[in-house]
Amino acid sequence: MENASKALIMVGGVLISVMLASFMIFVLRKGGMMNAQYDSQKAGDQLVKFNSQFEVYAKDNNTFFDIITVANLAYDVNQKNNWDAQNSVTIYVCKSNQNSIIYSILPNQDLKKNYFFNGATADVNNQKYMYGLITEYAPKKDELEEGKENPEYRYKFDCVKTDYNEITGKVKEMKFLKVENN
Repeated sequence: MENASKALIMVGGVLISVMLASFMIFVLRKGGMMNAQYDSQKAGDQLVKFNSQFEVYAKDNNTFFDIITVANLAYDVNQKNNWDAQNSVTIYVCKSNQNSIIYSILPNQDLKKNYFFNGATADVNNQKYMYGLITEYAPKKDELEEGKENPEYRYKFDCVKTDYNEITGKVKEMKFLKVENN
């Protein structure tokens, strides 16, 4: 009897230790799943944040300054990603038909940041404008003379295309159409 009771105690101890080990494995696995869910949620949040920087311009009636902003943003993203085509953003600005490109930001390190503007500025009515584009993109003359706080510009830019990378889900291309502002 004595041996049987000792054997029963040993079996009970082994059972308790197996149950404890199983519980520990269960807890660790749940903790690992929570990390994976957290990482997945964090990646989703980062994707939404990245895309929202560009999607704010995926509308009609963008100003010339909106185009400058989105072009500089694309350039910075491309530079940060070391001009990698997979993670780059391409911006096109077209004339009245969508095939006539007048300006583009491509994933190309040879492109200078202010290629569109030649890096020079001019002052019109205490407003800074890029040299060479004053007559084309500046506010309408009568609105400058009247000193309107939010003048109407000669052209507006409508976003006609926003494409996303199939693998990463990030914005990969935007196309804007230059439209005369009537």
